[in-house]
Amino acid sequence: MKSVITLILLLLVAARRVHAQAPEIADAPKAIQHLAAVIQGKPPDDVRAEIIRQFGHAQRNVGSGFRIEQWDVFGGVLTFHPATGPTFSDPKANRYFRLLRTSNPIGANILDGYEMTTLPDPKPDGTRFWLGNLKFGSDGTYRFIDSRQHPNHRAEQRDNFFMLYPAGTVKVRYVHPVSSDTPLESLPEDTVVAHLNFTSADHKHQATFSITSSERARRLTFGADTPLSFYMDGWWKSFWQ
Repeated sequence: MKSVITLILLLLVAARRVHAQAPEIADAPKAIQHLAAVIQGKPPDDVRAEIIRQFGHAQRNVGSGFRIEQWDVFGGVLTFHPATGPTFSDPKANRYFRLLRTSNPIGANILDGYEMTTLPDPKPDGTRFWLGNLKFGSDGTYRFIDSRQHPNHRAEQRDNFFMLYPAGTVKVRYVHPVSSDTPLESLPEDTVVAHLNFTSADHKHQATFSITSSERARRLTFGADTPLSFYMDGWWKSFWQ
């Protein structure tokens, strides 16, 4: 009896993981599936040309700095972003499809660099102010580069570990069953993939932060056991392959 209960629990956990993962392209409208099939491995200009060939010119450009074009098709929105690739969203079904297959092993992404900002402004616009960037060396070191900007928005940063100790070493501790080879694409939304253990250059101060992955946003985000005074995240490396 105990083994049967254990099996049921394992199946429930697996079902929840599958449900939480990004939807498969096979669940998208047939024409979107066809588009996804023919654009694999193509560069951005060719992908955009294929979208226009199949669906005509875009209904709008929603970019600022980037030309981000959108098409209203099949009850959803097809978007071409030159940096982050083509996507299709179905708002009624609350589904979001990335049309290109990519490979982002955790180990190749987790120490690729992060941007730090203030927490979102409580006002409706939620503005964040740039505080600096966290960089990593191939020798297991870290370095925080302060932006030296926005002095009026730094009152909450008195205990900011990286501002107090801008250099030192870092160690990665993956969260089982995740390993350095695990593709980020295979994980459910908002999975904690690892903990980063930081030690200051003088070896007197340490701090540990969790790293959470979002497949939908394609970003890795810092967290901790207690609320942070800053927001820090970084992009996945590959959007086109």
